[in-house]
Formats: sequence, structure tokens, C-alpha cells
Amino acid sequence: MSNKILRHIPAAITKLHKHILPIKASNVWITNHDGAIYLDLTSGIGALSTGHSHPHIIRKVKTQLESLVHIPQQVFKSHPAQIELTEKLIKIMPDKSLDNIFYVNSGSEATDNAIKIARRYTNKTNIIAMSRGFHGRSIGALSVTSSNIACKYKLQPLMPGVFFCPDFTKESIDQILTHNTDPDETAAIIVEPILGEAGIISIPEEFLSYIQNICNQHNIMLICDEVQCGSGRTGTWWNIEQKNVIPDIMTFGKGIASGFPLAGVVSRSEIMNTIDKGCLGGTYGGNAIASAAASATIDVIQNEKLLENTIRMGNFLYKELKKINNIKDIRQYGLMIGIELDDNIPVNTIVDKLMERGILVLTAGTKGANIRLLPPLNISKIQLVHFINQFKDIMAPYLP
Repeated sequence: MSNKILRHIPAAITKLHKHILPIKASNVWITNHDGAIYLDLTSGIGALSTGHSHPHIIRKVKTQLESLVHIPQQVFKSHPAQIELTEKLIKIMPDKSLDNIFYVNSGSEATDNAIKIARRYTNKTNIIAMSRGFHGRSIGALSVTSSNIACKYKLQPLMPGVFFCPDFTKESIDQILTHNTDPDETAAIIVEPILGEAGIISIPEEFLSYIQNICNQHNIMLICDEVQCGSGRTGTWWNIEQKNVIPDIMTFGKGIASGFPLAGVVSRSEIMNTIDKGCLGGTYGGNAIASAAASATIDVIQNEKLLENTIRMGNFLYKELKKINNIKDIRQYGLMIGIELDDNIPVNTIVDKLMERGILVLTAGTKGANIRLLPPLNISKIQLVHFINQFKDIMAPYLP
């Protein structure tokens, strides 16, 4: 297959598996243009929660194609696919207070709009974000992102009024609110309950509870970014459920629509319905095709008991990975897994060798220092055993 056309795609897009050109995919398998088949543990960077081309998703989308494709949210009342999706989403929210959803297309858009909503509702401007967090690549989302320098390099100045908390301690957040931005000028604190791009790092419940109390006391919006760690990825619909914290605003995306472009911002009606007319909008938000795919995704996760499978398969992976001596750390939350190898082991070499054996994984952390696994939530034990066996064999030469 000719590569000439690829010169018309920006070289600035980093490609981890740049030699693979998929032409077909099903369940956990990708077929390359040369006929080679790969076990895909990347899941579209977590977007393919039900695997590639799940039959129920495809059927639902095909049916939707025959009635409505696109109904712009700023022109019409709504449409049946969006109404059906909204009913299902409201039922799986981490708290019944989160009852008002604004649909967008991507996690970046969700971040931008969450910031807009927080600023408009509180009439305050400043934002506190966590160091090493990732919230997207638009200018607004980049402004609260600090997972790596490459995505922000030479793009400064970004949005002003953003301050980064360096760690998950009460002292650090208190220092920011004392010396950098007063609570009276702070609109929001935005957090990923599990920092994905940073290397799968979970924010402790104690710290989240502390910042929620601060937010409640000072009319600061707590924004939880569940784009990567939500939609069942860690064994509950939303990771924040495991930490007994109720956000004022939550963003979601990626796995909620099995690879179709749908994301959203959910908050309380008392917040969303006081925002000025015209503040929110967008041509494709809540698109009929993406809404149908998201509705079907919720069906599959529930009907096939994928939350339970996520917990079982995640625990199995952790148990097997613990048997490999030269792994420094394993950060496993359901099927969101970061593997930190001993310092003398070249991560990129391991990733390449896995690819040569037909297994695709991701990297995360500073300069891609960790292996990141985001397999589909319906992955089987047999498929994971195949990965474990190959991984152990590749790691064997590095054993002490």
C-alpha cells in the first residue's frame, strides 16, 4: 500500500505504532494491510470499551443511519437517540444530583466547556489543576494540562489564571489558595481521579475529600475529568464512585461511545440552567449516530456484565504481572494499568518487541517511561494469558 498520501498528514502527530496501517478490526484484533493480526490492548486510547465493531453497536448505528444522521442541537428540540441516551446516562451517574448533560464531541471540548460553566456560574476566573494531569489539546484544555511538555511546547502563553498543585497533599493545595489564587477568585479545581497520561496515578480519596470540602465552603466548582478513567474502565461506571466524592461538574468521553465521537459535561440543573443563553453550543454535539452508539455501549456494558469482567480481568493481570521480578511498580485499577519497569530496561524496546509478536500496548508517563494497558472491557482471560506469556518471554533476558 502506497505511503505517498501520508506526507499530507502532519508529521507533528506522534505515532507509537507507525508501521501499522489497520484495514479491519474485530473484538480485540486488528488486521494490518499486510495481513498480520495484532492483539489490541490500546483500545483506541481507551475509547473502544466494547472492542472493535461490537455487533450490537453496529446494529444500533445501522438502524440509526436509516432514520436520522444529524440533528443540530441549536436548531431542534432534541431527537430520539439523544433522549434515549440521556435517560440511560442519568441512571448511571455517580450521584442523582448530576442531572443535566451538555453533549460535545471530544474530551478537549468537554474540558473547555466545563471551565466556561464554572467561570460563568461562580463569576470567578482562576482554575487550579493537578500537576501531570491531562485534559486535552485545545488551547483551553492545554492550559490546565501538564502531563508532558511536548503538547505545550512553544504554544505559550496559554489561558491565564491557571495554577498547578504539585502533589496530593493538603499543604500544597492550601499553599496555592494562600499564595497564588484566593478562594474568592478561584472558579474551579479540576482533577482526573486517575491521571492517565501521567502513568496511571490514582488521586487518594482523602485528598479528593479535602478539596471537595474546600470547594463547598468557597463556591468553587470541583470538576472531575472522567474521560479516560470513566465509562467502566476501572470497574465502576465512574472512578469517582470508588472515592466517595461528588463533583459539581463531571466530564466524560472516550469509552462511552465505543469509538464514536461523543463526550459530555454533566452537572446539576441549578448550575447548567443559570448559564446565559448562547454560552453553550456546537454543531455536532449529541449527534444522532454517536448518541446511538453511546446508548448501545451502555447496553453492552450492562447486559454483558463488563463492569464485573473489568474487575476480574484487571485483578488477574495484576496477579500475573506481580510474578515478574523486574517490574518496579504496577498501578492497576480495573483495566486501566500502568507498568513501571526497572530503570535499566528500555521501555520502547519492550513495546517494539511486543508489537513484533503481534501485541499492541501504549506508553505513558514522562517521556513514555511506563507501559500503559487499556484493553477492551470485554477482553477474555485467554487473550490476557497470551499477552502475559509473550511479555514474560520478552522480559526474561532482563531478569537479575
